[in-house]
Amino acid sequence: MTPAISDKRSATRGRRFRPHHFFLVTLLAAACGISVSEEDELGDSYAAQIEEQLPMLRDSAAEAWLSALGARLTSVADRDSRDWHFYLVDDSTVNAFAVPGGHVFVHRGLIERAATYSELAGVMGHEVAHVTLRHSVDQMRSRTRANVLVTVFCSIFSACSSTAAQIAIDVGGQALFAKYSRDDEARADSAAVGYLVAAGIDPRGIPSMFERLAHERSTDPTALDSWFGSHPLEESRIARTNSLISTIGPQRLDALVSDLPSFADFRESVRGLGTVR
Repeated sequence: MTPAISDKRSATRGRRFRPHHFFLVTLLAAACGISVSEEDELGDSYAAQIEEQLPMLRDSAAEAWLSALGARLTSVADRDSRDWHFYLVDDSTVNAFAVPGGHVFVHRGLIERAATYSELAGVMGHEVAHVTLRHSVDQMRSRTRANVLVTVFCSIFSACSSTAAQIAIDVGGQALFAKYSRDDEARADSAAVGYLVAAGIDPRGIPSMFERLAHERSTDPTALDSWFGSHPLEESRIARTNSLISTIGPQRLDALVSDLPSFADFRESVRGLGTVR
């Protein structure tokens, strides 16, 4: 079809065809599906941007310790042989999050709050599960679809031209996809229990950490805003996780690792390295 014919047909519909509309629609279609290799590429790029924007702890011994725990979990969790990376964020707030492709960021504040090796492993297993179950890429894909749809709308209808409108769209998109769904969180919890058991770690650290954070929230509702803003935690999640763990034989549970002396040393070294309060 020649451009002239395209213009003529578009004109009969009351609007002239613009080539960039086709590009945007094509981008929207591409955003609807993504392979594991594409996920890895996307995650690498995104993680690099995060490293530039967040304060990071650069200590070879501490990074190696965290990566060793991560490798213990991913060796039993990942069937797609991702290239995993675990990062220490120099931030005293309690948080952890995962980026598609195998990038897990752990805030110093979370490490400082964890009482045992298994509590930290439980949170990391949960974040690993968001990657292996592809929740993180699904969330990013949803955001991409929304952004492309907004771009198409603004382009076609010449809307959203003001700076205020652009800021509102961006903030709205961030808020819309800030949390995983309750189903995603429940699946990640269940997967984390299995990962920890398979890795020889006591899964009771998962509900134990949840209970610790829930108690802290009850005494200081604003202290854990960053965590609860992206990790909805209801009592039902604690009960569900405890129920799942109760199906594991007590002898098997008692044979699993709950704590390690090296964890306390790691936690203290991370606390000492911290600069952002």
